[in-house]
Amino acid sequence: MMGRIMKRFRAQSEPDGVLETRDRPLNDVPNGYPRLAVFQSFEPSYSLYRGFSYLHSRLLLDMQEELTTLEKELDDLDWDDADFDPARHRSREVDVERAALVEGGRNRRVIMSEIKAKLAEYDGLLMNACAIRAFQKPSTRVYTNMRRWHYNNQPLMDLETDTIRTKDDLVTLRNGRELARFDAWVESSLESLLGRLDYWLKILFRLNRPPLVRLLQTPELRRLLGNDSEVGFYSSSRIDKVVSVLVSFIIFILLVLPLVAIYRLTHPYTDSSMVRSLCVLGSFALIFSATISIITKATRQEVFAASAGYCAILLVFISGSGT
Repeated sequence: MMGRIMKRFRAQSEPDGVLETRDRPLNDVPNGYPRLAVFQSFEPSYSLYRGFSYLHSRLLLDMQEELTTLEKELDDLDWDDADFDPARHRSREVDVERAALVEGGRNRRVIMSEIKAKLAEYDGLLMNACAIRAFQKPSTRVYTNMRRWHYNNQPLMDLETDTIRTKDDLVTLRNGRELARFDAWVESSLESLLGRLDYWLKILFRLNRPPLVRLLQTPELRRLLGNDSEVGFYSSSRIDKVVSVLVSFIIFILLVLPLVAIYRLTHPYTDSSMVRSLCVLGSFALIFSATISIITKATRQEVFAASAGYCAILLVFISGSGT
């Protein structure tokens, strides 16, 4: 009877046609540019491309000089007309009519048209260069893993690997974060710590694959990597969750521990009920900040501000209860 009732509430499994997915496992594509494209597309951190900052600078300098020359030519023409035909400065219609009377030559209309086209091209290139400069640089760990993968798989001939060697010119398509250095430090620390633990676990339990490093890889990432899944390729979403939890602990330390310490210093002979209340406040503040960090897309500044407001509300309640 109970089994039939529970069966009614049990979720129905989806048919295979609904759950079926298609992907490109790394080892199922030809080695070369196809495999390199799959590798750089499976994780935003490894979508590394050249920013060509030098070429942007060369083009901007060249176009800047062209515009400077056109600007000087326009200034000279303006002063000539100011001396011999000042009416052309006071009416655009007059300037257009008199420019049409002169066949050939470089009048103001021709120069202005060239400036308009060249300036639009210059502005577009300048804005694109600025946007590319805002892209995040790959961390040392990501770049090292990229070089290691190139060395082991050799997808390209040596003559066409100059791109991966230009470390200072590479940018990543991964979205920038407020504490990119902190994220990179967490990734490096996790790789070092888990790598050492996995080494001993593999020896003690005679395991074929590292068990802990796989915690930082999603099933989709492991399926795409195949045999390369043991090399330190981590899912950015898993790393972000670890970083969010660590940031929650930092917020807890900065917001709650000073309250406990100050209260103990200013009230050394009182009972510990207020201290226990502050500990409860800190526990819920930690849970609150961790929840906000994990289940929402709030930035670090927003998480900190929300946690500070939450602590302030609880502290006001505790103070009112104490009085």
